[in-house]
Amino acid sequence: MLALKMDNNFKLSRIFSLLWLAGLAATGARANMILSVGDPTPNWNVVNFANLNDPINDQQTGQGDADIVGNAQNPGFYSNFDGTYVYYRVRLGKTDLKAGSPSLTSEVFWVGVDANHDGALDMFIGVDNSGSNNNLTFQDTGAGLNNSPNTTTIVTAQPQFTIPQTAANYSYTSVNSTIDPTVTNTDLNADSNTDAFLSFRVRFTGVAGEPGLQDALVALASININAATPLSYVIATATQNNSLNQDLGGVNGGINSTTTWAQLGGLSPLVNINGTAAGIPEPATATLFAFGGVLIFSVRKWCRARSAE
Repeated sequence: MLALKMDNNFKLSRIFSLLWLAGLAATGARANMILSVGDPTPNWNVVNFANLNDPINDQQTGQGDADIVGNAQNPGFYSNFDGTYVYYRVRLGKTDLKAGSPSLTSEVFWVGVDANHDGALDMFIGVDNSGSNNNLTFQDTGAGLNNSPNTTTIVTAQPQFTIPQTAANYSYTSVNSTIDPTVTNTDLNADSNTDAFLSFRVRFTGVAGEPGLQDALVALASININAATPLSYVIATATQNNSLNQDLGGVNGGINSTTTWAQLGGLSPLVNINGTAAGIPEPATATLFAFGGVLIFSVRKWCRARSAE
């Protein structure tokens, strides 16, 4: 009888332990789930720069649709990962309208990637709508240091790293309460024009006929990453597909600065591939871990007491 009681108590303790571990794993892996480039902002993860309030109206040529905007209440840059695609979204200070509908024209949006954590950019992901182009691209950096605006150059896109824009991988829409239920201001740069969200996705691992972030970094920068590798980003707008000549995210002007990206505040902190902060557990995870530890200790103490009866 004593052996049976001990066995039952052991099983009970084991069940509590397994339930705790399962809950911990589920909570620790938790991040906003995304399904498409058109998903509302609650399905995206905010990527912050040092300056949460992006300086407004600091774009080189004064075009509002090239002005990266954002503040603590209305973020300017987001990312996510669904296991296949990496997603990016930027907020711009004016919706570009063509025939009355939102349609980005004559602009390029850049996501510069620092994959080896040395403060220099290794590659660019581009949304190229300059001229007659409507492509997503992976583009190499030039031979310079690439650690400041002045030392960064961009090599013209190669055909094998160019992806046509489609409704599945690209979205451009005005900011409103549907796409951003948490919005508090739809005109952050106060230019009397509604802001816009530019959203796109690229494969993490490429397939035949469509390159991905992982293989592009290997081919263009000789850097190997996996889904657990944290990255840092620079974001920018331009009028052409081989330069940074409009606006830098998180930086007041500065497109010709020799100050490093990190010192300018233009390089994001390390983030996971889904855009969440790298190396920082969610508060809920730490709370669950502590509670679970106390629970297991209490259950095992109770089991030992029962076994001694």
